[in-house]
Amino acid sequence: MTFESAEIEAEKRAQVRRDSIAKGYEREIRWDGEKGYIDSPATDAEPDQALWDMVIQDWGLDPNLTEIIDGSVHIRAWDSNIGGGEIAKMRYYRAQIRRRAEKGDRADIEALCKEIMKKPAKTAKREVSIEERAFMAFFADWQLGKSEGGGTEATIARIMASQDASIERIKELIKIGRGPSVIYCCGMGDLVENCSNHYAMQTFSVDLDSREQQKVARRLIFRYVELCVENFPEIPLVVVAVPGNHGENRLNGKAYTTWTDNMDLSVFEGVAEICAANPARFGNVSFPQFEGLIEEDLTMTLNVCGVIITLAHGHQFGKGNGGGTIAKIETWILGQIRGRTKASEADIVVSGHFHHYIASEGSGRTCFQCPAQDGGSKWFVDQTGKSSPAGMLTFGAGSAYGKRGWGDLLII
Repeated sequence: MTFESAEIEAEKRAQVRRDSIAKGYEREIRWDGEKGYIDSPATDAEPDQALWDMVIQDWGLDPNLTEIIDGSVHIRAWDSNIGGGEIAKMRYYRAQIRRRAEKGDRADIEALCKEIMKKPAKTAKREVSIEERAFMAFFADWQLGKSEGGGTEATIARIMASQDASIERIKELIKIGRGPSVIYCCGMGDLVENCSNHYAMQTFSVDLDSREQQKVARRLIFRYVELCVENFPEIPLVVVAVPGNHGENRLNGKAYTTWTDNMDLSVFEGVAEICAANPARFGNVSFPQFEGLIEEDLTMTLNVCGVIITLAHGHQFGKGNGGGTIAKIETWILGQIRGRTKASEADIVVSGHFHHYIASEGSGRTCFQCPAQDGGSKWFVDQTGKSSPAGMLTFGAGSAYGKRGWGDLLII
């Protein structure tokens, strides 16, 4: 090979390499089946829809299924020598393309964003009847007489503080136009610790005997009744209770009388008798289960301002089922549905027993698990490392809260 021929060959290779490098304005298509872009051929006129349809088809796509996105067309232009000393301004256009929307297909994001950014129209103030709302306060797992966490003295202080705060909460709701037409005070069980037959060290560790525990529990329940009557004499107060496991009369670790022979019920029954003796003062307070209006059982199901609420302590939920506390609750609900019990109609299920707050809507019903107000359990913390802050669950219930049937939740 001569020097001249070698030089020519090298130039050819260089040209091939140069031709393989994109100039940035070659006609091109990018398409992933949903979106991309497409280039028009060089033209001296702006393309119309017919030209775009031709270009789309020329690239092997269907114009009936592919469209140009409005506002996405970009122009590129250059001078071209077309012969005879004439220079023409040439152009080609690049546009974004997408698959045409079909019925039930992806939403138009631009249209949706424009709708969102519209100035909101003034809405008429909705007049809400207070008959659609109830204020619910839950007394759960006080375990009075338990010596841990400062003992009964500290537990009483927590309970009194929660009771006082709940009265202020009702006043706040009234002030903002969401005041209740009725107040529910719900005993959720295990208000007393009891003295034996629940765990090995119980007898040694309690700081009140059984009679003292019940006396303190009655005083605290009556205190809340007095607070409600004093502050909201015009609002009816409904007081109900379900039995827990610590209130049972046990022998060798097993309940041996009846399910309702339970201290968690007897302390409320005592307060009911006190109020019944003074109708002038407590005529607006009712204890339906002790007045024969509700059948006594381990659970209670109530129609609260149009919302069906079931109360259960939770010891009947069982120890197995796996998946933690909420799995036990939801498995129990499924059993009630199969058995067509009153609890199967519940929109909301509220329980105690497990000593920590939970809220779940995964079962198609709302499940609330109440926090406890006892002093905690050193044994449980040492065993598992788990603990939960004390508090009293409160929330509003009724048809005024919409589809969920509840709102204004606050743990006090």
